[in-house]
Amino acid sequence: MRRTWTWMLVSLVAVLAVGCGAIGQSAAREQAAKSSGRDRAHPLVFQNLTGAMNEGQDPRWDPRPASSGLYGAVTVWTASGRQEVLTADRQPLLFAAYWCPHCQRTLQLLTSIRHRLKRMPVIVNVGYPAGTSLQTAVRIAREEDAALHLAPFEEVFILTPSAGDRYAPLGYPTLVFRQGNALWSLYGEHRAEIWIRALS
Repeated sequence: MRRTWTWMLVSLVAVLAVGCGAIGQSAAREQAAKSSGRDRAHPLVFQNLTGAMNEGQDPRWDPRPASSGLYGAVTVWTASGRQEVLTADRQPLLFAAYWCPHCQRTLQLLTSIRHRLKRMPVIVNVGYPAGTSLQTAVRIAREEDAALHLAPFEEVFILTPSAGDRYAPLGYPTLVFRQGNALWSLYGEHRAEIWIRALS
């Protein structure tokens, strides 16, 4: 029994090496995503999880092509309750979940290197359970900003529970950015030089 639990834990850590979420569509990977918390309802409170699932930062430059159709018109809510449509063609969008340790550490890293970034991403907060109000989402974001001493990034919200599956299919954090003539997505925790390259 102990070996089974050890094997399951090792497998989970391997799947979650650089981000919260699923990679691919196999049943085993979907199960790993569920156990990571992606498909589970989370308490609507901020929790500092920066010490959890810390397997290090990915040193690879490994962006993937992103769809202009999908990221060309992303409907979001501002903290003041105004609905807006953003496009990754104009500004980088970073999709993050409040319960994702990888997202929390990435936001701290971006805060620490913000003076080296030529473009600041808009933080698109997703990953909320059904029925979450904008007021609750904003409260959690403010608590996170204060507790983690984050820079004043522009933050917006998508409250639809399926938003993460749509805009961050590989998991969190997912950055979508324009470089050259194409849109790219970068998934998971990365070293500072990778974020600087993506946001230059």
